[in-house]
Amino acid sequence: MMMVSGQQSDLQRSEINDLRQEALTQTFKDSVGRRVFLLITEFPFMIVGVIEKMAHDFLFIAVETTQITELEGKILRLHLDIVEVFFIEDGVNRIPEIK
Repeated sequence: MMMVSGQQSDLQRSEINDLRQEALTQTFKDSVGRRVFLLITEFPFMIVGVIEKMAHDFLFIAVETTQITELEGKILRLHLDIVEVFFIEDGVNRIPEIK
């Protein structure tokens, strides 16, 4: 089967997105129990908490700090697609306490 240029780039983009999703999911699975700083596309935009678990492409976070104090102490389920920026504590670099 011969592919034209547009089909090939769509296929490559799909494969890259699948690899990215897989790597991101594995990073969060490997970090269960660690603190994380997240910037997300939806309100409340910023979350600091502990990674509780990963289920498929959903991240469960025990919220420590966010703009909505009512969410603190709760567990949020977030789809990985809404995560724009994240930092996971690695034992050397820490997320400061934010109040």
